[in-house]
Amino acid sequence: MFHNRATKRPEAAGGADRSRQAPVHILLLGLSVLLPLALFTWTAWSEHRQALAEAEQGAARTVAALHEHAARVLETNELVLSEVTRQTEGRPWEEIARDGRLWTYLLRVAADLNQPVDITLADAEGRVRMTTTRFPAARGDSLAGQEDFEVLCSRQGWTHVGVQAATAVAPRQITLSRRRVAPDGRFDGILRVGVPVGQFTAFWGRFAPNIRYVVTLARSDGQVISRWPAQSYPERVPTDGPFLRNALAQREGHFSARSLIDDVERISAYAQVRDYPLHLVFSVDTAAVLEGWRDRVLLLGLYTALAVVALLGMAIMAVRQYREQRDMVRQLEAESARREQAEAALRRAQTLEAVGQLTAGVAHDFNNLLQAIRSGLYLLSPRVPEASRKVLDASLQAVDRGAKLVRQLMVFSRREALQPRPVDPRALIAGVGELLQKAVGAPVAIETAIAADVAPAMVDPTQAELAMLNLAINARDAMPQGGRLTIGACNARLEQPQGAAPAGEYVVLSVADTGIGIPPEVLERVLEPFFTTKAVGKGTGLGLAMVHGFVTQSGGDMRIESAPGHGTTVSLWLPRAAAPVEPEPPAEPIQAPGGACCSLLLVDDDALARLATAAALRELGHEVAEARDGEEALIVLGQRHDLRVMVTDYAMPQMNGAELARVARRGRPDLAVIMITGYAAGLPGGRPPEVRGLLRKPFRIEELDAAVREAAGLEAVAG
Repeated sequence: MFHNRATKRPEAAGGADRSRQAPVHILLLGLSVLLPLALFTWTAWSEHRQALAEAEQGAARTVAALHEHAARVLETNELVLSEVTRQTEGRPWEEIARDGRLWTYLLRVAADLNQPVDITLADAEGRVRMTTTRFPAARGDSLAGQEDFEVLCSRQGWTHVGVQAATAVAPRQITLSRRRVAPDGRFDGILRVGVPVGQFTAFWGRFAPNIRYVVTLARSDGQVISRWPAQSYPERVPTDGPFLRNALAQREGHFSARSLIDDVERISAYAQVRDYPLHLVFSVDTAAVLEGWRDRVLLLGLYTALAVVALLGMAIMAVRQYREQRDMVRQLEAESARREQAEAALRRAQTLEAVGQLTAGVAHDFNNLLQAIRSGLYLLSPRVPEASRKVLDASLQAVDRGAKLVRQLMVFSRREALQPRPVDPRALIAGVGELLQKAVGAPVAIETAIAADVAPAMVDPTQAELAMLNLAINARDAMPQGGRLTIGACNARLEQPQGAAPAGEYVVLSVADTGIGIPPEVLERVLEPFFTTKAVGKGTGLGLAMVHGFVTQSGGDMRIESAPGHGTTVSLWLPRAAAPVEPEPPAEPIQAPGGACCSLLLVDDDALARLATAAALRELGHEVAEARDGEEALIVLGQRHDLRVMVTDYAMPQMNGAELARVARRGRPDLAVIMITGYAAGLPGGRPPEVRGLLRKPFRIEELDAAVREAAGLEAVAG
């Protein structure tokens, strides 16, 4: 369905937008490169920070474990010194030097430590008086001149931590020395415990992570105790270097710097060993930490490059195909409009389906009631005096109008079986001309615009006349002050499918008025069932919906063109007939009742319709047996073999009329079956082969009598 709407045209509305599309394409071109690069940079930077942060946390955890080990080793040797002090306190050096039991005790103490240690005792002159390496001590062994002896001799402290260089018989050692004091308070020698540096490095090797690292143990003055796993290292490091500068400022922490020893950038964590002037630092190569990050960044960079290339290519293609895209946009707009039309048609179809289901049920019951009324009026007809004949005729006309209303409702819901045939548009318009003039009234002038070569249309003529009348009445209401109504007919061709109408040749019937027109918001809803802008009691909202249902069911399409103040034109696109118009045969008069009669069975579940119809048939002289459903009908047929005709309703509970006819003729092949139905649309699936005749309610009794006589092989006699 196409509508002319008083809205801004899409082409005009989109012109300004298209004029700005070139900068938009340039922006997209830039974003296709910048956005992936920005995401790549942010991701790489975030992962770089995360990798460094994880390395710092790992170094801090590792140095904490190394610190605990070193502290336990030194504290254990502090206890050894305390025990040696207790064992030698107050004893002269000569006695100590000859005491084999003391030497054995010191060996046992060293053995209990489960670690190699060297315990050495030297007098005030530095002569070694006892050592765990041999007994007795060599006469020439002396500690005089060594760092710890000189420091303690000069009374610079009670304990001293030093380092003993490796010799031919002993590895490099870290020494823990304590000053011995005579009873009079003078310096009386030193007690030393030496622990091999390998005691520390062995633990470092077992505990350190699987990454390139360096562990350094240094004294506060820069003396390097050990640097592992380095094969060589300097004896001292500067106190103003990154390691000691940070270590002397606070007990523990971390830093990143380039090493002054081997010029390698490392991430380091450090801690002071208890209260000793010793500092441990665990350092991992920054390059090793970032190796995994580099691999991920390279992979991410590859993906980013591919994304940039892909997006850039797409953007370039978009720019190059700019004109093609404009055509595509127009096609999409047209497709969107068609989709909206399809969705609107679907909504209308769903509404019509729901209303149709309701209408079909109401029509069935309404036709049963009309049949009961018609049969009753037929029975009363001979008994009504002439003075009341007009009332009887008016009642019969009311029944006919009710039946016509039901048929119109079924056409609206697309459930009425149309009877299309070739119809001449000239004859159709001429046939409704007098009715049109009466319907629209004097203030409206009626004109015709019929093409000379107009072809016949393939439609149901009765429904086409009703459609033209409906459109004329709507046009009259749109011209309350009078105007001009133009009825036209011409040939047309549809190149593309439109709504329910396929492409092909059509005859277009049009009704145009010069009225007030239809606003766009109303135009979108005029085909909705029960939608009306008229006052209460002035319209049902079914007129255009019924016309649209008839046209769609006929295989055509309906178009409405309107604008406020410019009138309205409604065009009915009806299929063109392939065959010429055939003259209508003269109507055969229905024969009056008379002649021979027969015995028949009337089956109907509606008691009112059954009783009235049976009484009317008996009035005509037929012998009528009644049944209210299929099961009862089969029982009667089994008992009455004289019944020649069965008149049965279609819609009945448990067993419908078609099923009853099939079962009944199986046992009685000679039984003639006439089907009656309250469905205005006829029987679902068509008339069964077992059924000889079909009548729709409300039928005239004369029609049923003629059908019964024909089925029984009787001749009607004019009366």
